[in-house]
Amino acid sequence: MPPSLIKLFVGAASTVTGTVDTVTTTAVSDAVARFNASITLGMIDAGNTTTTIPDTSFVDDAGNPVTASGLPLPSSGGYINVYVNGLLQESSLSTWTATSLVLATASILVGTPVVVEVHNYSGTTSTSTSTPNLTVSTTINT
Repeated sequence: MPPSLIKLFVGAASTVTGTVDTVTTTAVSDAVARFNASITLGMIDAGNTTTTIPDTSFVDDAGNPVTASGLPLPSSGGYINVYVNGLLQESSLSTWTATSLVLATASILVGTPVVVEVHNYSGTTSTSTSTPNLTVSTTINT
């Protein structure tokens, strides 16, 4: 009878039990700035395609004119709402920059009020902490 090989046998087992507790705290900061203006004849494009309201035509909620620093732009994740004559407009119908609001229409009457809300979420924060409570046991059989 030929010799047989003797093979090493090793068995291992590992067990992990317990919990991981995670706490997340989020603070949402919606800084809103509002501006209003009234349409004048000089704002309406003679080619009948757009209406451009310069930053100097806007006043803030307190009635103060926009300063030389211009209009605020929304931060990443922020947005603007444009109301013409009290009606919320589709976002694709306006372009907001630091120097003007351009409406994609010239079909607007002189004296029409325009209100813009700028929503800025740059102060939003979120933090998470985790506390593990784990037990590890290992068994090796040889």
